[in-house]
Amino acid sequence: MSSTTSIEQLSHYCKATADSQRLQTLRVLSKESFGVLELCQVLEVGQSALSHHLKILAKANLVETRREGTSIFYRRALIHADDPLKQLRQSLFESIDETELPADQASSIRQVYDCRHQQAKSFFEKNAHRFQGNQDLIAEYTHYSQCIDDVLDNESIGSSATAIEIGPGDSDLILNLTDRFHDIIAIDNTAEMLEKTRRKVKTAGKHNVEFLVGELHDHHGGCELLVLNMVLHHLASPTHFFFEAKQHLRPGGCLLIADLCAHDQDWTKDTCGDLWLGFDADELDGWATTAGFEQGQSLYLGLKNGFQVQVRTYH
Repeated sequence: MSSTTSIEQLSHYCKATADSQRLQTLRVLSKESFGVLELCQVLEVGQSALSHHLKILAKANLVETRREGTSIFYRRALIHADDPLKQLRQSLFESIDETELPADQASSIRQVYDCRHQQAKSFFEKNAHRFQGNQDLIAEYTHYSQCIDDVLDNESIGSSATAIEIGPGDSDLILNLTDRFHDIIAIDNTAEMLEKTRRKVKTAGKHNVEFLVGELHDHHGGCELLVLNMVLHHLASPTHFFFEAKQHLRPGGCLLIADLCAHDQDWTKDTCGDLWLGFDADELDGWATTAGFEQGQSLYLGLKNGFQVQVRTYH
């Protein structure tokens, strides 16, 4: 890269960081991505003014966008190893993260999370009876179940372990877990969806499953394995979940995530209640690393309908 290009980048960088509103925006984007209207709510700034700031930050490669259907979400840009301003960017982000998030902004962020969470919960309450059929239009469990089996076979998790599955629904994965491990805890924030799991387990004659209506933080205990199967894209804050997962896993424990790779099929939001259109592998790895995880195994499977499934583990 030429020195001229680097000087231009440095100029954009200096301009972008010489404004308190833009620095505050980067602070809010520390561990989460937000849409423009959500950022307006959190920062209490007009959309026109915020768009101007975001444009400057984007030009300096400090934020990047991701399209979620018809919506654009902003997040901090990844810092690449060959970036000539790598040390400056890292130092800036570290310094920003050491500043305290104002209480009113923290409260507004929680309101955004609550809104996302309620949106997803309302969908499942209204569509529990047909959700599995809709989900199978995208990724039927039997199509990628072997990937999960292969990953679990390569993990050093004893049969006496406790495994937690978040949002098991009507998938057969819960039965796989009951055969592998001593104690299983099924957690779902929708009673109707958890009842589907209960019936499946009962029909299979399994007796080592505990059922909990609520969220992961409602379970006061650890586990050796934490599983999310096609659930992460329904969570209000995937970023926050990694931190919560780290707190629940016992030393040496494993987080297993099966989810969609990033896609542009917006119809999944209306049909399946998806909040996020899949995830980039680097995105998951970045969240996991920030939360204190180390990357484990990775398997990818392309489906005939054009979707791609990723099965990832973190320790």
